[in-house]
Amino acid sequence: MTRNNEGRKRVIIEGVEPQVDGGRFPAKRVAGDVAVIEADIFTDGHDMISAVLLHRKSHEDRWSESPMKLIDNDRWSGQFPLEVLGRYVFTIDAWVDHFRTWHRDLKKRVDAQQDVALQLVIG
Repeated sequence: MTRNNEGRKRVIIEGVEPQVDGGRFPAKRVAGDVAVIEADIFTDGHDMISAVLLHRKSHEDRWSESPMKLIDNDRWSGQFPLEVLGRYVFTIDAWVDHFRTWHRDLKKRVDAQQDVALQLVIG
Protein backbone atom coordinates (compact mmCIF):
# COMPACT_ATOMS: atom_id res chain seq x y z
CA MET A 1 0.00 0.00 0.00
CA THR A 2 1.49 3.35 -1.01
CA ARG A 3 0.91 6.32 1.20
CA ASN A 4 2.14 9.45 -0.51
CA ASN A 5 2.97 12.68 1.29
CA GLU A 6 0.32 14.66 -0.60
CA GLY A 7 -2.45 12.67 1.04
CA ARG A 8 -1.00 12.90 4.54
CA LYS A 9 -0.89 16.69 4.48
CA ARG A 10 -4.59 16.89 3.67
CA VAL A 11 -5.80 14.67 6.52
CA ILE A 12 -6.58 16.09 9.95
CA ILE A 13 -6.61 13.95 13.10
CA GLU A 14 -8.05 15.40 16.30
CA GLY A 15 -10.21 14.49 19.29
CA VAL A 16 -8.15 11.39 20.08
CA GLU A 17 -9.49 9.35 22.99
CA PRO A 18 -8.72 8.03 25.49
CA GLN A 19 -6.57 10.81 26.83
CA VAL A 20 -6.12 12.25 30.29
CA ASP A 21 -5.40 15.97 30.73
CA GLY A 22 -4.53 16.48 27.07
CA GLY A 23 -2.25 13.43 27.02
CA ARG A 24 -0.23 14.58 30.02
CA PHE A 25 -1.03 11.39 31.94
CA PRO A 26 -1.51 7.83 30.73
CA ALA A 27 -4.98 6.33 30.45
CA LYS A 28 -5.19 3.25 32.65
CA ARG A 29 -6.48 -0.19 31.76
CA VAL A 30 -6.12 -3.74 33.06
CA ALA A 31 -4.03 -6.50 31.45
CA GLY A 32 -6.35 -8.57 29.27
CA ASP A 33 -8.48 -5.56 28.29
CA VAL A 34 -8.77 -4.21 24.78
CA ALA A 35 -7.68 -0.61 24.23
CA VAL A 36 -10.31 1.12 22.10
CA ILE A 37 -8.97 4.26 20.44
CA GLU A 38 -11.21 6.79 18.70
CA ALA A 39 -10.44 9.96 16.78
CA ASP A 40 -12.01 12.48 14.44
CA ILE A 41 -10.29 12.02 11.07
CA PHE A 42 -11.24 14.09 8.05
CA THR A 43 -9.99 15.81 4.92
CA ASP A 44 -11.07 18.53 2.55
CA GLY A 45 -13.27 17.51 -0.34
CA HIS A 46 -14.87 14.13 -0.88
CA ASP A 47 -11.83 11.86 -1.12
CA MET A 48 -11.87 8.58 0.79
CA ILE A 49 -9.62 8.22 3.83
CA SER A 50 -7.87 5.18 5.26
CA ALA A 51 -6.42 5.00 8.76
CA VAL A 52 -4.47 2.60 10.93
CA LEU A 53 -3.69 2.46 14.61
CA LEU A 54 0.00 1.85 15.33
CA HIS A 55 0.74 0.46 18.79
CA ARG A 56 3.51 -1.18 20.80
CA LYS A 57 4.77 -1.76 24.32
CA SER A 58 6.78 1.31 25.27
CA HIS A 59 10.07 -0.60 25.54
CA GLU A 60 9.70 -2.31 22.14
CA ASP A 61 10.92 -0.91 18.84
CA ARG A 62 8.52 -2.65 16.44
CA TRP A 63 5.08 -1.18 15.88
CA SER A 64 2.03 -3.37 15.32
CA GLU A 65 -0.70 -2.11 13.01
CA SER A 66 -4.47 -2.43 13.44
CA PRO A 67 -7.02 -1.08 10.95
CA MET A 68 -9.30 1.76 11.97
CA LYS A 69 -12.91 1.83 10.83
CA LEU A 70 -15.27 4.72 10.21
CA ILE A 71 -17.99 4.50 12.87
CA ASP A 72 -20.02 7.66 12.26
CA ASN A 73 -19.53 10.83 10.25
CA ASP A 74 -15.81 11.66 10.78
CA ARG A 75 -15.35 9.47 13.89
CA TRP A 76 -13.00 6.49 13.51
CA SER A 77 -12.23 3.63 15.88
CA GLY A 78 -9.48 1.05 16.24
CA GLN A 79 -8.41 -1.33 18.96
CA PHE A 80 -5.57 -3.49 20.18
CA PRO A 81 -5.20 -6.05 22.98
CA LEU A 82 -3.41 -5.22 26.21
CA GLU A 83 -1.88 -8.63 26.65
CA VAL A 84 0.41 -8.01 29.62
CA LEU A 85 0.84 -5.42 32.35
CA GLY A 86 2.92 -2.44 31.26
CA ARG A 87 2.91 0.81 29.38
CA TYR A 88 1.74 0.88 25.78
CA VAL A 89 2.02 3.71 23.27
CA PHE A 90 -0.03 4.34 20.14
CA THR A 91 -0.30 6.71 17.26
CA ILE A 92 -2.69 7.10 14.34
CA ASP A 93 -1.66 7.22 10.69
CA ALA A 94 -4.27 8.40 8.19
CA TRP A 95 -4.10 9.35 4.53
CA VAL A 96 -6.19 10.18 1.48
CA ASP A 97 -6.74 6.79 -0.14
CA HIS A 98 -6.67 7.48 -3.87
CA PHE A 99 -7.43 3.88 -4.82
CA ARG A 100 -10.54 3.70 -2.61
CA THR A 101 -11.68 7.06 -4.00
CA TRP A 102 -11.21 5.83 -7.58
CA HIS A 103 -13.03 2.57 -6.81
CA ARG A 104 -16.00 4.36 -5.22
CA ASP A 105 -16.29 6.73 -8.17
CA LEU A 106 -15.94 3.88 -10.68
CA LYS A 107 -18.75 1.96 -8.98
CA LYS A 108 -21.02 5.01 -9.22
CA ARG A 109 -20.31 5.28 -12.96
CA VAL A 110 -20.92 1.56 -13.52
CA ASP A 111 -24.18 1.72 -11.56
CA ALA A 112 -25.24 4.68 -13.72
CA GLN A 113 -24.33 2.64 -16.84
CA GLN A 114 -21.81 5.24 -18.00
CA ASP A 115 -18.81 4.50 -20.19
CA VAL A 116 -15.92 3.66 -17.84
CA ALA A 117 -13.14 2.97 -20.37
CA LEU A 118 -11.14 6.07 -19.40
CA GLN A 119 -11.63 5.45 -15.67
CA LEU A 120 -10.29 1.91 -16.09
CA VAL A 121 -7.17 3.30 -17.79
CA ILE A 122 -6.75 5.81 -14.95
CA GLY A 123 -7.15 3.03 -12.38
